[in-house]
Amino acid sequence: MFDKFKSIALEGYIKNKFPQYIQDGDISVDLNTADATCTFKATLAGESEPVTVSIGHFDVVDSGEGGKCLRITEVSSDRKWIDAVLNDVLKNRDLKIPSFMADAL
Repeated sequence: MFDKFKSIALEGYIKNKFPQYIQDGDISVDLNTADATCTFKATLAGESEPVTVSIGHFDVVDSGEGGKCLRITEVSSDRKWIDAVLNDVLKNRDLKIPSFMADAL
C-alpha cells in the first residue's frame, strides 16, 4: 500500500525535476521497496510511444559524505539503444539522491 504512494511521489518528483525529458508529463512508476525493484513507463520528449525502463535491483548506500546514493545493479529497457545507455551510465554507479528519497526507498 505504501509503495503506491511512494510511486506517485516519485512520479511527481521526476515530472518536476526532469520535465524536459517527459512528453506532456506522461510517466508512471511502479516501485516495490520489498523487492528493491522499480518500473518506469514514460513517453520521452519528441517520441510518440512510451518507453519502459525496469530496475531489476537497487540498493541505497552511504555516499561517504554523510548522504545517500542509489546504486542500480540491474537495469533494462524495451528499447535496445536505451538499454545499452542505461547499462553504460547507471549500472553499478552511485547516484546521489535527496535524503527524502533515500528514506522512501
